Amino acid sequence: MKNIYIFDEYISSQKNGIGTYLRELLHCFKSSGHSICLIIFNADTEEFSIVEEKETKKLLFPVMKGHFLHHVQVMDKFLRLYIEDDPHNIFFLNHSPCGDLMESLKKIFPLSKIIFIIHDFGWTAPLMGNLKEYRRLVKNKSFYTDESKKVKGDFSNCYEEEKRMYGSADRIICLSPDSYAVLRSVYKLNKKKISFIPNGLRESSIVSKRKNSEEIRNSLNIKNDEKILVVIGRPTKQKGVFALMEAMKLVLKTNRNVRLVVIGDANEQSFRELVEKASFAATSITFTGLLDKYVIHKWLSIADIGIIPSYYEQFGFVGVEMMMHGLPIVASNGMGVKNMFENDKNAVIAKIGNRNNPNEYVRNLAKAIVKLLNSPDLCNRLSSEARKTYEYRYSIHDMKENYRALIESLC
Repeated sequence: MKNIYIFDEYISSQKNGIGTYLRELLHCFKSSGHSICLIIFNADTEEFSIVEEKETKKLLFPVMKGHFLHHVQVMDKFLRLYIEDDPHNIFFLNHSPCGDLMESLKKIFPLSKIIFIIHDFGWTAPLMGNLKEYRRLVKNKSFYTDESKKVKGDFSNCYEEEKRMYGSADRIICLSPDSYAVLRSVYKLNKKKISFIPNGLRESSIVSKRKNSEEIRNSLNIKNDEKILVVIGRPTKQKGVFALMEAMKLVLKTNRNVRLVVIGDANEQSFRELVEKASFAATSITFTGLLDKYVIHKWLSIADIGIIPSYYEQFGFVGVEMMMHGLPIVASNGMGVKNMFENDKNAVIAKIGNRNNPNEYVRNLAKAIVKLLNSPDLCNRLSSEARKTYEYRYSIHDMKENYRALIESLC
C-alpha cells in the first residue's frame, strides 16, 4: 500500500483543467487500497483543518496572502506534524513554479517520492505556444536580453526554474507527445524519468447526442434550425478565441443562421476586448461565462460543431469532452492540440501558419468552419471517428491502468 499525497490549490482548480484532472485521478485511485490524502491550499475554511472522508483525508489550508507557493515555510511546519517520512509516500504536485516546495519536500521527506505533473510550461503563454521560438531562445540564451524581455515579457527565469523542478522530481508525468519531446530535446531529461500518461475522462451521464436535442434546445432558448458552434475554455488570445472572433466575421458572410457560444471565464480586460470584437455580430455570439459541468454538457449535446482554436494545450479535456459527445470538430495544429486530432480523420485542422501574419490563421479557421457547415456527410463521418477516438484513446480505464503501473513501479 502507498501513501499518496496530492497537492491542490482550490480556487484555480475550480476553473481549470487541473480540477478535472484531480477528479479523474481520484477516481483512478478509488478502491485501490492506497491511502489518499489531499493537501488543499486556499480552501474554503477559516483555519487549518483536517477532514476525514470515506476514502480520503484532506488537509485544508485557509486562503493565504499572495501566491500559496510563496509560503513554503508555513507548509513545512504543518506537513512535518501530520506526515511521517516513509519510502511508500508519493507526493503528486500539480502547480508551477514549485521548485522551492519540491526541494523542501526532498529535505523533509528524503525517503518519499515526488511526482510532478506538467499541466503547462511557463513559456507557452508569453510565446503563444511557439516552440520553435522557445528552442531558439534557449539555444542562444537570448531571453536574458533586455530586448527580448521588452518584446516577449520577462520570463528569463522560466527555463532555469523548470530545470530545477524537473531535477527535484523522481518522476515527471507529461500529457502529450509534444510535451515529451520538449522534455527530451530542450530540457535534456532522461527518458526513464518521464512517464507519458494521457488523461482519461469518465463518460458523462448527459451524452445524449440528438436523442433529447429538441428538449435541451428549448431549455436553452435555442431555435431548432440554428447551427451552434461551441468553444470552451478561458477566452484569451492564447486560447485562440480572439482569432476565432475575426474568423466569425468571414463565416457569417455566407452562413447567417449560426451562433457561436463561448463558454469560459475571462478577466475584465479580456472580456471587454472580446465584447468589443464581437460587437459586429451581437446576436450571433453568446458569452456564457463560467458554467457548471452539467450545463456545459447540455451545450455539447446540442452543438453542431466544436471548436478548439488554441495556440497550444498541454492536454485538452475540452477536446475529449467534444469527442465523447461525437461532435465534428475544428481544431488548430497548435502544440499539444495536434497530438489529439488528425485532419479529415477526427477533425478539420485549421493551420496556424505564419505567426507573424495572424490573418492567415483567421482565414484558415473560417475556411474550416464553413467546410463543416456546408458538408453534412463530412460532419457525420468526423462525428463517428471523434467518438471512436474517445473510446480507444481517452477512456478512464486506460488512465487508471497507467497510474496503477506507475505507482507499482515506484519502490
